[in-house]
Amino acid sequence: MKKEILVGLCFLASAVPVHALSDDDGFGLNKIVVTAARLDLKESEIGDSVTVITGKELREKGKTTVAEALRDVPGVTVNRQGGLGGFTQIYLRGGEPGQTMVMIDGVEVKYLMEMDGGFYDFGYLTTDNIERIEVIRGAQSPLYGSSAMNGVINIITKKGKGAPKFDLSFEGGSFDTLKKSIGFSGGGKKGNYSFAVSRINSGGLSAAEGGSEKDGSEITSASSRLGFKASGNTKLGLDVRYNDGKSDLDDGANQDDPNYTAHKKIFSSGADIDQTFTGWWEQKLRFSLVNSKRSYRDLADSVDTTEDTDSWYEGEIKKVDWQNNLFLSGLNTVIFGIDFQKEKGSSYYRSGTWISALGEKSVSNKGLYVQNRLNLGDRFFATLGMRMDKHELFGRAVTYKISAAYFIPASGTRFRTNIGTAFREPSLYQLYSSYGDIKLNPEKSRNYDAGVEQMLLHGKALLSATYFRNDFTNLIGFDMSTWKYKNIDKAQTKGVETGTTLIPCKNLTLKFSHTYLKAVDKNTGEPLTRRPKYKQNFNINYSFLKKGNINLNLVSVHKKYDKKGWPSTLVELNDYTKVDVAASYNFVKNLRVFGKVENIFDRKYQEVYGYTAPGISFSGGIAANF
Repeated sequence: MKKEILVGLCFLASAVPVHALSDDDGFGLNKIVVTAARLDLKESEIGDSVTVITGKELREKGKTTVAEALRDVPGVTVNRQGGLGGFTQIYLRGGEPGQTMVMIDGVEVKYLMEMDGGFYDFGYLTTDNIERIEVIRGAQSPLYGSSAMNGVINIITKKGKGAPKFDLSFEGGSFDTLKKSIGFSGGGKKGNYSFAVSRINSGGLSAAEGGSEKDGSEITSASSRLGFKASGNTKLGLDVRYNDGKSDLDDGANQDDPNYTAHKKIFSSGADIDQTFTGWWEQKLRFSLVNSKRSYRDLADSVDTTEDTDSWYEGEIKKVDWQNNLFLSGLNTVIFGIDFQKEKGSSYYRSGTWISALGEKSVSNKGLYVQNRLNLGDRFFATLGMRMDKHELFGRAVTYKISAAYFIPASGTRFRTNIGTAFREPSLYQLYSSYGDIKLNPEKSRNYDAGVEQMLLHGKALLSATYFRNDFTNLIGFDMSTWKYKNIDKAQTKGVETGTTLIPCKNLTLKFSHTYLKAVDKNTGEPLTRRPKYKQNFNINYSFLKKGNINLNLVSVHKKYDKKGWPSTLVELNDYTKVDVAASYNFVKNLRVFGKVENIFDRKYQEVYGYTAPGISFSGGIAANF
């Protein structure tokens, strides 16, 4: 399959007339990226490996959830248990899910009271009201602190502009799925606003491989973004997102359960005050709040007549961040700031008459960060960043990052490299539960990467390649001899990410990416589970008649392992190639019909051992704005 794709790309490059690339085509080195440096910078000025998914791309591919969109990103692995609403984890460059920071409009979101560390479950996060998604690979702790060991995923909400506009859409399809959404947005010189609400109901499929009982889901999402210009030098902002999801669960790998249910809610909000004091000094003060709750209920049924459990896990994150940007000259920019974060959480578990409860526990952290950016002639860019965190329990953690990029406009070549360190603090559950230890130390990593990007054919094609390596030490594992969490594990991940983008004609875009990953448990020598050794993505997007669009997307996964049973044994999951097609057409200016077919060849595969993945499915709908 890989050879066939490469041959096809070479044929198209030689046989079809092509035109120069531009930002309007959805890629290039002039795209603005916010997350990598906490500043609006062109991609050519950044040493990090970056992928930006635009709202336009989300519509073209017909993506319903953010997790589906992230499947196409180099270095990213998405694992979902069952169908829509199933438990969904993201692995970036082979690291654990909790080692990637997930943000919504710059606010970190995660479920705190997780047994294997706090992380974000992407199962209920839809693409409604999203302007773009930025994926920054590599160590980002010097700017963002704990959890940003392997990178940052920032989901950015749409900013309203122009006259008031209403958006309505209805979509239905396989598995008795129905989606309804409504939005309202607009803006001018004094302010902007956007609101969106959506509801998805799905009858689902059996999450357990070989099961017969369907596991449905209900997802309600609401988001808003407000901006207001208080004076010539002061801007105020407020962003809010709320996700409420209910889903049926099964009893584990290959095990049906008729009445096992989950309910998850997460609320995130951030308030900003941006001020420009002089032409060389600006500041941003941000307050953020995240509340989350997960609850589960499992009653006796025909499969297990003795089951009777219920549990809940609550968490809250409060954070204040004061950032200062000093534009000392056209050559030098200094960013420095301080932040304070407090996490608190509690949990409850009952099985029959046995109860285990963890009363409210909390932990706080103070951070001081500084970054110096050097720009020499808009060609050479260098960054030195450092951060010191003071954690309430384990004390100080110091991280650094050195990044450089060299851009040659005449040849369209960009070289980039990074070296840095990162850390992740223990979760509240790992610290305070009956299995916890308040003497745990943070997980640590050292990261390297180096890459090159090359524009070819007078800016008609873009090639990229990146080598990366991550060494993890002090990882928190479960010590079976003491039944406690301990800093006993270590791992290494390394690999190569490559990509090709080509526009043979004005309305046709072709993209191909390949990720090679070697992820190893350094204690056992075994491969880390749920991370494929090889992943390829191929995408064709074609616009026609100025009204229609058709998109074909292929994802291929090879050499992926998981564990089964107890004591667990390593098993290799089946390789698979999944093909999706999405299309849309604007019959009139404000009316669009759309549809998609996913897994059109009905491939049978598993992303997690014992959990089925959806076969062929269909959906279609209509969207209007006025």
